[in-house]
Amino acid sequence: MIWGEKAGIRPLRPTDAGTLYRFMTDPEVADLLYEEKAGPVPGPALLAFNVWLNQLAARPEWAIVDERERFIGVVRLWRVSERNRSAMLTIFIGERSCWGRGYGTDALRLVLRQAFGPMDLHRVELHVFDFNKRAIRAYEKAGFVHEGVRRQALRRGSRYHDILVMGITRREFYAREQQRAAARDQGASLE
Repeated sequence: MIWGEKAGIRPLRPTDAGTLYRFMTDPEVADLLYEEKAGPVPGPALLAFNVWLNQLAARPEWAIVDERERFIGVVRLWRVSERNRSAMLTIFIGERSCWGRGYGTDALRLVLRQAFGPMDLHRVELHVFDFNKRAIRAYEKAGFVHEGVRRQALRRGSRYHDILVMGITRREFYAREQQRAAARDQGASLE
């Protein structure tokens, strides 16, 4: 378990599958996650098996937990390129009662410390739907920069939405962390 200021991250476990299934089948959560759903969400047993397989492959994915160590979300790095020292990031808080409370931002910083530390990555990228203002703000607070827009690439109902492309480099992340530390020392906040 790795702890931040509010949240912790730990390896995702097969025993998390029931809660993960609940998160993934919550329509409000799913609306923020999936660009294109490819059929029904696998049941808890298949999800547990997938988590177990990902552990064998050493796939970097973690459960996000709150102060009571309750599983509230997931963060994973995927499309990890050793050659380019880069990865894509996906993060979500599936426990809606925890939305807007800083858990995602804190977990994001923890994972970026892993990405730019032990994993020795140079860059991390993510995609976010333009209507997910809470997530966009969390990414900006962590130091992600807007890099581009996939214009009207997402359809929800009868409306089309943009998908924002955001990224952060190792240098940008550590500069942001130094700013946060300096602000904290002065009693201010970058939040």
